[in-house]
Amino acid sequence: MPPQWYHILWIGAVVGLSSGLFGIGGALLSTPLLRIFLALPPLLALGTPIPVAIPSAVAGAVAYSRKKLVHWRVARTTLLVGIPANVFGAYATEWVSGQLLMILTAVFLFGTGAMFFIRGWILRGRVEQEPNVTTFNVLVTGMVAGFLSGFLAIGGGIVMVPAFVRLLRLPLKQALATSLLCVAGFAIPSTITHFLLQHIDPVVAGLLAAIVIPFGYWGARIAIRLRNQVLERIYGTTILLFALYFLYTQW
Repeated sequence: MPPQWYHILWIGAVVGLSSGLFGIGGALLSTPLLRIFLALPPLLALGTPIPVAIPSAVAGAVAYSRKKLVHWRVARTTLLVGIPANVFGAYATEWVSGQLLMILTAVFLFGTGAMFFIRGWILRGRVEQEPNVTTFNVLVTGMVAGFLSGFLAIGGGIVMVPAFVRLLRLPLKQALATSLLCVAGFAIPSTITHFLLQHIDPVVAGLLAAIVIPFGYWGARIAIRLRNQVLERIYGTTILLFALYFLYTQW
């Protein structure tokens, strides 16, 4: 078995676990991993993880929904406005270089990791507030997350999780659960669009999709058992360190 197949196996395991644990669908981590370890061209590294996010996100969302952690109204509204924005964002990749998209992906990783690092290690849980789930806030979150999930092929979770926590003031676990459901919804039109643009390697995508399902479910089960502060610390530290490494490799 060529070394690259071993890379696909462990990348699938990492992506699945991170999807369920961090509510990000896995596409955001898949892109740099496929770029670094399989040397896929930028646009293929960007598009190939998108269909993988569907089974990965669904597996995690099932685990969360069994604990009644999904905020269904937020999910419905986010998907309603986010799906059209997602299609527009996917087509917008034709106007920007693949290298710039890789750098922008790393920047988003860094910003999100830094926010949760500060929340978990410095603020230490002193930021808990009452939920602020207004229609306007959900609509704005849906449009921004939808566009960026198509444009950067990030599944939207990296935008939705911090937005749900900071803007809507949802508890972290509820934000993760709701984000995963939306990630699965965003990934469907994004997969179709990027497939038509020939940005998806079907062989790599198929292998990854088969691996991520059990790991996505296990990742969600682990997150459910952790305290919010511990989860924020793991989330922030992992994403921040990975962002710095990826930014260094792509700059």
